[in-house]
Amino acid sequence: MGLIVFLILDVVFPVNLDYETQTGVVLAKDNTLLRSFADENGVWRYPITIDQVSDKYIKALIGYEDQWFFYHPGVNPFSLIRGLYQYIKNRRIISGGSTLTMQVARLKRSTRHTFKDKFIQIFTAFQLEWHFSKKEILNYYLNHAPFGGVRQGVQAASYAYFEHGAENLTHAQAALLAVMPQAPTRYRPDLHPKAAEKARNKLLDRLEKFNIWKKETIEQAKKEKVTGWAIVNNMKAPLLSRRLYKKKRKNKIHTFIDYYLQLSLEQLAKDYASNLPPHLSLAILVMDNDTGGIAAYVGSADFANDQRFAHVDMVIAMRSPGSTMKPFIYGMALDQGLIHSKSMLMDIPIQFKDYRPVNFNRSFTGPVSAAYALSHSLNLPAVQVMDHLEPMYFYTQMINTGFKIKLPKNARPNLSLALGGFSTSLENLVHVYSCLGRAGKTIKPRYIPGSEIVENKLLSRGAAFIIHEILLPENNNQIIEEKNYFAIKTGTSYGYRDAWAIGVDKGYTAGVWVGRPDGMPVPGYYGSQTAEPFLKMVFQLLPKHDGMIRQPKSVTKKFISWPSGKEIKQSKINKNQISFNNEYIKNAWLLNKTAPRTLTRRRDIKGFAVLNLKPCITPDNKFRIPAKCECDIPCEKKSIELWPKALESFIPKALHRKTLIPPVHPKCAQVFDTILRETIKIKGLFNNDAIIKKDSTNQYPSFDLIVEGGNGPWYWFENSEIKQTGKKFKFRPMHPGAYQILVVDKSGFLDQIKVRVF
Repeated sequence: MGLIVFLILDVVFPVNLDYETQTGVVLAKDNTLLRSFADENGVWRYPITIDQVSDKYIKALIGYEDQWFFYHPGVNPFSLIRGLYQYIKNRRIISGGSTLTMQVARLKRSTRHTFKDKFIQIFTAFQLEWHFSKKEILNYYLNHAPFGGVRQGVQAASYAYFEHGAENLTHAQAALLAVMPQAPTRYRPDLHPKAAEKARNKLLDRLEKFNIWKKETIEQAKKEKVTGWAIVNNMKAPLLSRRLYKKKRKNKIHTFIDYYLQLSLEQLAKDYASNLPPHLSLAILVMDNDTGGIAAYVGSADFANDQRFAHVDMVIAMRSPGSTMKPFIYGMALDQGLIHSKSMLMDIPIQFKDYRPVNFNRSFTGPVSAAYALSHSLNLPAVQVMDHLEPMYFYTQMINTGFKIKLPKNARPNLSLALGGFSTSLENLVHVYSCLGRAGKTIKPRYIPGSEIVENKLLSRGAAFIIHEILLPENNNQIIEEKNYFAIKTGTSYGYRDAWAIGVDKGYTAGVWVGRPDGMPVPGYYGSQTAEPFLKMVFQLLPKHDGMIRQPKSVTKKFISWPSGKEIKQSKINKNQISFNNEYIKNAWLLNKTAPRTLTRRRDIKGFAVLNLKPCITPDNKFRIPAKCECDIPCEKKSIELWPKALESFIPKALHRKTLIPPVHPKCAQVFDTILRETIKIKGLFNNDAIIKKDSTNQYPSFDLIVEGGNGPWYWFENSEIKQTGKKFKFRPMHPGAYQILVVDKSGFLDQIKVRVF
């Protein structure tokens, strides 16, 4: 009959062990807590199971609360009889005889200390035992037992009072947490340390009495004082944790974060920022190149410092990347066969229509190698290479890897991409730079295990290796251990708003950013001066690993010569006894044994940058004999390489064209000589330009045009009518309409432009 009544009541008043809302926790790779988030009621309750709790706590809890927990059906009749006897004798409840199952019943159905409520507890305990296993019941208790204030569950208590998880409890800590739920407020160690210690020691004595722990263990545990330290919610990787929790909304989020590396880098960030102006912040992102797992994530200088805008996550903030795109410009150019590592580039004033880039130091070097230009982050050579590569090609290749480029409103990809004329983030930079340590393949940063691995090829293995070698600091002296050297590229955005440094080796890609989150300029703070030293400190703290990248078979080292950039065979060097110290002989990395010609200043310039002439020269090298000269003067054809004319102000006079090419022999002065065939270019207006008067009462403006290249004299034509002779021409339109301006030199080379006048 009693069973039937129980079954009926069980159907009418069902019970479950559904968990209350859980606190969200974000965990490091080793399951150490990084940050937690209270539930909607402000309660801290961390999800945990019996397998994740120290055995010390389980033994203390069972030994104190319910030694027969694993054997009784939810109620211990002997405890109930004892409690009833104490009540009759003392006319008040001395002990309730509650089992752990009954305490879970009280948590599920709040009851008071009355006989009616006690019967409800007993009935609920039977229900729980009927429907659930002992492990399920105990797990519920571990997650919902009260531990003072808004903290429920042993894991929340352990983090709050001891700053570590329940799996690492000492004997003394386990005993204190076992007794706390009996009087959660009175035994709070942060508020009442003496009462808490007294209750803990009483429990320790009981555990010794029942031979649960040895006497020596008890004595040692009692020596551990209960302190009244205030509860501090320590947070590691707070901005990453916030980001993941908002996105996932899961109770437990595991990450790839290396807890101790994170700890070290957060302290490093705080220390480094202490020497910076008050409103500057910084960010660090470290990625494992093998897995793409993010090992460390520091989104701001100090999460507790509002003056440094600490709430702003600068890992994902969109900022101008400055010069950080240059390695990929040169890498793509290597793969396209446009350059090798020592190709001669031109660090000279160059204008591309209305775009005129300048160097960071506002000076010009003249002829420089690709390696020098990249390692010294020169702007003009990078734009020169980008022009030949073509901005749209570069843009497409980059975004196809998943790299995010935010262009200005209504803008299309153009040459400014080379110097950071767009926005991206530190996360994106670490993503794309990983290809230099991964044989040309990028890997997308991963934050949680089980997330998709996304890889994309950006560069060939050989191009990635060459770029990495170029970016290695001289003497590889930035790291203590010889094998742990890494490539570095810095960048500074326009107006000193952002200072960047990215480092790569085989094992890791790490990036840092320094600047003001509000985007205000910080004059004097730039990549190599501010971010690079910080990056080197970051690499010093990375786990020990082999950063060496092996040279692929597609890469060889050969001697090349300037100005042509062509390979010089070893036999030829020996034959001509050319000194290896000659500054125009370079030891270059070649990709696929390719030694391409030197690039012209701009892609739209026709012909070759370096001309190779073979004039007939007299034995004394004083004169040349034109091919059509009918004389008996002996001569021999000799090869002459002419440097680009635009570089003549940067090279010795001995290499100038007038010096290298002897004059025509006096006996051949009347012979037309076309030895130097150069393309010519009109400067001062562009093809298809439009000209408009400011005021209808005024004349049209005049334009000073000049011809570049060719052999004089030059003849200027305006709408098929010859107007002027010489290098310069003043063009002033007289009426609206279409105008054709043409210039031709004595060799027959010409250039023309068309303009519209309104």
